[in-house]
Amino acid sequence: MKLLKKAQVGGLQGFILSIVTVAIVLAVGLIILNELRTVAKELDSTSISNESVATTGTLSQSGELFIGASACRNGSANVVELGVNCNVSGTGVVTLDPLNFSGNGFIDYSHFVSSGAFNATGSILTKLATVPTWIGIIIIVALAFIVLSFFIGKRQ
Repeated sequence: MKLLKKAQVGGLQGFILSIVTVAIVLAVGLIILNELRTVAKELDSTSISNESVATTGTLSQSGELFIGASACRNGSANVVELGVNCNVSGTGVVTLDPLNFSGNGFIDYSHFVSSGAFNATGSILTKLATVPTWIGIIIIVALAFIVLSFFIGKRQ
């Protein structure tokens, strides 16, 4: 019976090492994919002039592809100072001061162009983000199996 217990402990060490190895490989893979996505995003950029935005709204190219706004105009084509009466956040959310804007504002801004590589690596990162939950489930099932096999071995 002692041989059986020793084999079970040895199997547990191998199992733990394999789980740690898989976790390290996944972490390195996710870091590399994230860097590839950043590089794919920065391949090309473009500018948009006079996009119409409501008093509180977002630019059509908002989010992580947004670079920055360069000018803001009210309905009468007067340039309004950015950051005072026309605020554009780092993600493209626009807040216009209603006292200076009777209707929509018009924003000039730049953004990165979304490429196929950027979208593909984003999809892969989203799918791989669920892997850590599965690793936890696999560890719990394996530990339960080891505990059950210990008690079954004790009966014999």
